[in-house]
Amino acid sequence: MSDSPKKAKPTLKSLIEDFQLQTGKDLIKRIKAKEQELEVFKQSVEFEERNRKLKNSRIID
Repeated sequence: MSDSPKKAKPTLKSLIEDFQLQTGKDLIKRIKAKEQELEVFKQSVEFEERNRKLKNSRIID
């Protein structure tokens, strides 16, 4: 038999504090944040494309 103490099992609270466990609410928040970032990115790309076309047409004229 070994004399070394066994490692204690982690509690739910300690796992949440150590970010080793994801809750459903955290996952939903993360998904919504990614969707919002994607929407902002799409809007910024569309804005840049509109402005680039205007600038390019001015140069040609």
